[in-house]
Amino acid sequence: MEGGGGGGEVDGKGKGDQDNQKVGFNKLFMFADRLDVVLMIVGSICAVGNGLSQPLMTLVFGNLINTFGATDPADIVPMVSKVSLKFVYLAIGTGIAAFIQVACWMVTGERQATRIRGLYLKTILRQDIAFFDTEANTGEIIGRMSGDTILIQDAMGEKVGKFIQLLSTFIGGF
Repeated sequence: MEGGGGGGEVDGKGKGDQDNQKVGFNKLFMFADRLDVVLMIVGSICAVGNGLSQPLMTLVFGNLINTFGATDPADIVPMVSKVSLKFVYLAIGTGIAAFIQVACWMVTGERQATRIRGLYLKTILRQDIAFFDTEANTGEIIGRMSGDTILIQDAMGEKVGKFIQLLSTFIGGF
C-alpha cells in the first residue's frame, strides 16, 4: 500500500495492472494479531469439518441404502430410524461448523481490513501537501482506500475459508 501514484491513468498501465496483482498468503495476513490468528485457526478447523460433511453424507446415505436390503422386513424401520438420526446429527454438526467457519473468517477479515484502513489513512496523512495538489484527484484517495480494503476483506474473509472447505471436501472424497 503506497501513498503515492495516480490510480486513474488512461494509458493502460493504471487500474488494469492493479487489478491483476497477486498477493501471497504471508502478505495477506501480515496485519493479523493474536485474536485474529485464533479466529483463523478455529475458522479453518470448522471449514475442514464443514468440508468433510459432504463425503460423510455419502457414507451415511450408503448405510441408508444398505438398510433396505435387510433380510428381515421387521428390522427395516428401526434400522432406517437409526440411520436417519445419523443424518440429523450430521446436519446439526454441519450447520454449527458452517456458522462458526463463516463467523470466524468474516470477523477476522473485518478486523484486519479495519487495521489496514487505519494504516492507509495514516500513510496518506503523512504525505506532503503537494501530493494532494498534483497526484490526487478529489475523492480518489477515499475511493481507493475503500475499494482496496473491501477487496482485501473479501479475500481474507470468505474466500480463504471457502478454499479450505472445498479443499477438505476434495481430499475427504478420496
